[in-house]
Amino acid sequence: MSTTPAEVLPAFRNIRVISDREAAERRAAEEQQAKRRTVEAARRHWNAPARHAEAKVQFEGPWAQKLAVIRSGLGRGSSFALCGTRGNGKTQLAVQAMFEATADGRTALYTTAVRFFATLKATYRKDAKETELEVIDRHRKPSLLVIDEIGKRGETAWEGNLLFELLNNRYADQTDTIVIANLNPQDLAESLGPSITSRLNETGGVIHCDWPSRR
Repeated sequence: MSTTPAEVLPAFRNIRVISDREAAERRAAEEQQAKRRTVEAARRHWNAPARHAEAKVQFEGPWAQKLAVIRSGLGRGSSFALCGTRGNGKTQLAVQAMFEATADGRTALYTTAVRFFATLKATYRKDAKETELEVIDRHRKPSLLVIDEIGKRGETAWEGNLLFELLNNRYADQTDTIVIANLNPQDLAESLGPSITSRLNETGGVIHCDWPSRR
C-alpha cells in the first residue's frame, strides 16, 4: 500500500534543521574539547615540579623578557641553557615554557640530571625493564625536554658521553631542549663541554639569569 505525501509530512514536523552557524559552533566546541584532552594528556606525565606548575607567576621585569626569548624559539629546535644564582626563577621559566609548548599540542618532559643518570644506571640491573638506549630514546621523544640541575652530576666520561648522545640526538631531531644550572656562564660552558656549548649557541644560547631572587 503506497503512502501519500500528506501522510509522510507529519513524521518530519518535529525535526529541527541545524543552521550553518549552529553547526560551526558545534564543530568549534568539539575541537576545543579535543584540544583540551590533548593538553591534559601531554601534562599528565610531564613530571613538572608541582611547586612550579601550580605557582602564581608574575610576568614582569627581566624574567618575563627572557621568557619571551624562550617562547620565540619553541617549536624550532631551539636549545637554551639557563644559568645564574639560586632563587631567581630559572626552573619557573622552563616550566612556563612547558606550559606554552603543551598548550600548542606538543609534548614536554622535565627531569633532573641526577634522575636521568640514575635511570640510566638502573638499566644495568638484572631485572631492568629498559635498556640504556631505550632510556635515551624516551628522553629524546618529547618536543620539549627540560634537564634541571645540570651542574649536579659527576662529570665522568660516561656521563659526558651519554649526555652528549642525548642532546646531540635532540639537536639532529630539531626538538627543543632547556638545561638549567646554578653556575655562571663560564663554568656552565666548561661543565657542558665545547660540543654541547657550540650547539647551544647555534640554536638558542645561554641565558644568564642575573636579576635578584624572586623567592
